[in-house]
Amino acid sequence: MILPPSFYTGDTLDVARNLLGCRLTHREGRNTTAGRIVETEAYLRQDPAAHSFHGKTRSNSVLFGPPGRAHLFFIYGKHWCLNVVCGEGDHRGAVLLRALEPLEGIPVMQERRGTVEKHLLCSGPGRLTQALAITGEFNGAPLFSGPLRIISPDNMPGSWQEHDGGQEIVQTIRIGISRATDQPYRFYLKGNPNVSRR
Repeated sequence: MILPPSFYTGDTLDVARNLLGCRLTHREGRNTTAGRIVETEAYLRQDPAAHSFHGKTRSNSVLFGPPGRAHLFFIYGKHWCLNVVCGEGDHRGAVLLRALEPLEGIPVMQERRGTVEKHLLCSGPGRLTQALAITGEFNGAPLFSGPLRIISPDNMPGSWQEHDGGQEIVQTIRIGISRATDQPYRFYLKGNPNVSRR
């Protein structure tokens, strides 16, 4: 089942946790690339580390729109990062997808990333967008229709626990930021080799 728009209206921290185990899919003509979400980070509306903290601008306007949309931003002059817009009203937030476990289209991912090491294909926000060819053109795109979609683990062969070996969810501080570094808004599947940093 494709996650419906209503899924994204929930609390940002709940969405960040509940996205673990879901599948991000990019259908691109004859190629489909996909991976299981194994690491996320939550950013709240009034969070000093959030792109929405200083108010609405041209570059972050998607964050102030309807939930369930993709927000793409460029970092270090070379990497796209994918946020999922969630919440409503003053409780809007975003969830950064930090890492995927590659599932489909792995040879295509390997060519794009220039490595055959599976655990290096999507273990980081810039890596996963490169592997799945997700760029700024998807900024504002819905994640419940069109080429980019997030699918519930209930629609994947086997159960969530079966896929992830009963991995527990770790909640800890976020990484790669300089503000609000003490907030425990990062979630990942314990022991998964595709997590960006343990």
